[in-house]
Amino acid sequence: MPIRLFRPALLATVALLAAGPAQAAAPSPRPQPRSTSAKHMLFRVRGPNGATVFLLGSVHLLSAESATLPPEVESAFTQAKSVGFETSIDSLQMRAQELLLRARYANGATLRGSLSPATIAHTDSLVSGYGMSLDQLNGFKPWFVSVLLTQLVLQKMNFKAELGVDMQLHAKAKAASKPEFGLESTDFQLGLFDSMSPQDQEGMLKELVAPDSAAKELKAIRDAWSSGNAAALDSLLNNGMKSSPGMFATMITNRNRSWVPKLESLIRGKDDALVVVGAGHLVGREGVVELLRAKGYTIEQL
Repeated sequence: MPIRLFRPALLATVALLAAGPAQAAAPSPRPQPRSTSAKHMLFRVRGPNGATVFLLGSVHLLSAESATLPPEVESAFTQAKSVGFETSIDSLQMRAQELLLRARYANGATLRGSLSPATIAHTDSLVSGYGMSLDQLNGFKPWFVSVLLTQLVLQKMNFKAELGVDMQLHAKAKAASKPEFGLESTDFQLGLFDSMSPQDQEGMLKELVAPDSAAKELKAIRDAWSSGNAAALDSLLNNGMKSSPGMFATMITNRNRSWVPKLESLIRGKDDALVVVGAGHLVGREGVVELLRAKGYTIEQL
C-alpha cells in the first residue's frame, strides 16, 4: 500500500481535534441523490441475546454534497441505545494541545536533520505546491507534516471535520442524550503517532505527491465510501500492505484485533448499539467484519 494512503487513518484524530465541540444538533448538509439499491459502509450483526450491533465505516471529513447520512444510518442511530467511536471524542478534543506538543521536535531536533538528503529534496520540491515551505515545517515530525499537507488539500476540496460521519453522529448523540463510549483510550490514540518508526514516518514523506494527485486519491476514497464499495476501499487502503507492514499493524490490524472482544461483548448483550470507526478498519481479510465472521457471526451489509 502506498504509505500516503495511511493518511486518512492518521487524519482521523487530527480531524476530530479540529472540529471543535459538538453543537446542539448535527449538521444538515445539502442532500445528494443516492441509488436506492446502493449499499453503504454499514454492517449489521445480530447477537444471541437480542442485541443488534451496527458497524459503520466512517470518512472523517466530508464536503456538504456528500455528507448527508443515508436513511439506513439514521435508522441504525435511532435504534441504538448507545453510540461508540474509536475513542472518546470529548476527551480527545479536551487534550488537543497534547497532540500538538507531540508533533513538535524536542531537544533541538529538526525535520531536515531527521530525513535523508533524498527525502528532504523530494519534500522541498513539493511543499510549495501546498503553499508551504520546508522551513515552516522544520520543527514538526514527518507524520504531522504529512497530515497537515493532507488537511490543506481537504480544505481546498471543501471537506470539513464537522461534516464527517464521526462528528455528525457525535453531535446527534449529544442532542439525543445517548451514551457514548470509546473502543480505545485517548492516551492510546494520542500515542499512536509517535509509536510509528522513524523509517515509516519518513516513508510518508517519500511518497508525498502534488496536491492535485493527492486530491484524486482522496476523492477515490470518498467515492468508494459513498457507494458502499468495500472492495474498492480495501484496494485503496489495504492492498500492498507488505510495503509497510509495521505501520499497517500499528495503525490498522492490531487495533482491529483489540476491538473484537469489546464488540463481541456488545453483540452478546441485550442492547442495540452503533459503533463508528474508520472505514479502513472494516474492510479486507484482516478487517473487523471478517474477524467477526471468522468467529461465527453472520454479518450483512446494508
